[in-house]
Amino acid sequence: MKKLIASLCALLFTTTMFSQAYNSPESIEFDYANNRWFIANNGGNNILTRNSATGAIAVFVSTGFSGGGPHGLEIVGDTLYACAGGSLRAYNINTAALVFSKVITGASFLNGITHDLAGNLYVTDYSANRIFRFNTNTRLFTTFVSTGLSSPNGIIYDQPNNRCVFVQWTGAIKAVALNDSTVTTLVASSGLSSIDGITKDGAGTYYYLSSWSPTRITRYDNTFTAATTAVGTGMGLSSPADIFYNALTDTLGVPNSGSGNNTTYYYFGSATSINESVTDAFQFSVSPNPITKTAEIKYEIAEQGNVKIELFDVTGKSVKIIVDENQPKGKHSLSFDKSSLSAGNYFFTISNTNTTETKKIVIVE
Repeated sequence: MKKLIASLCALLFTTTMFSQAYNSPESIEFDYANNRWFIANNGGNNILTRNSATGAIAVFVSTGFSGGGPHGLEIVGDTLYACAGGSLRAYNINTAALVFSKVITGASFLNGITHDLAGNLYVTDYSANRIFRFNTNTRLFTTFVSTGLSSPNGIIYDQPNNRCVFVQWTGAIKAVALNDSTVTTLVASSGLSSIDGITKDGAGTYYYLSSWSPTRITRYDNTFTAATTAVGTGMGLSSPADIFYNALTDTLGVPNSGSGNNTTYYYFGSATSINESVTDAFQFSVSPNPITKTAEIKYEIAEQGNVKIELFDVTGKSVKIIVDENQPKGKHSLSFDKSSLSAGNYFFTISNTNTTETKKIVIVE
């Protein structure tokens, strides 16, 4: 099996497109199901989409938030959540239909959003210095953290530690435990100020922070103890806001809310160990991808024979044999459970006596 070696976390390129469509973009989120980016267009009071393949920009929906917005965006299943001021709204990602609009009592400047695997949203309030928890199933909210915060901004779910990690505009990096809402300080003084957003890569190895002073993206390891690394410095950043890491393509999306008034994209090129075949003899698919819990594997074989489906990690080591048996010709499907596999990049191969195909998958927390 041929191995490909690429430089992990090496910055390869950045692109900027169609800046004239933007009006102070505040946050960005990747829609894996439809291969596009959602952008919260604060000054335009709408949500934009950017086609990942073509770069085409379109208006997804006009939000109509009072006083401007939207700010934070978060996808849970087939629903896109957006917040601004004291309101939370939900839209169907396929139709743009408004699912509901909710006023959060006590909220005044809802900003960053993340969610856990149980379907709870965690929303920071920059002005009220709070974090709210919203249950997407019951549509009920509670004040999750009400003290000890100073201008909380971007927030991201950290499954292995059962917590959310969030940044404060003032420069600190903190975490809140999801079992008892206890807040701890991870980095008291990061050397950054006006920190806007936080995200992490698919494996949870690195966290990325966006700041206005200095204007840059800063990388931390997941212990928040190693020396920081600045990326994207001098690459057209302008008041970078709430960022998002597309784990499927290892691309960091950055909305520039300042004079740049655009979005920029940074590719980090994860190491791969297996060639992806250009053929599609098996009509091989894995959905959803990235995988949070389970996925459906579909394929078709032209004639009866032995079929083998195997999972490899990025070093080329076999992790698990999914199928290795004689099967009849036709269409087949099976369920794959990520079980105890760590988050990160993997590769499925499907083969018979004539052909082998490979598909990259991403397992996320």
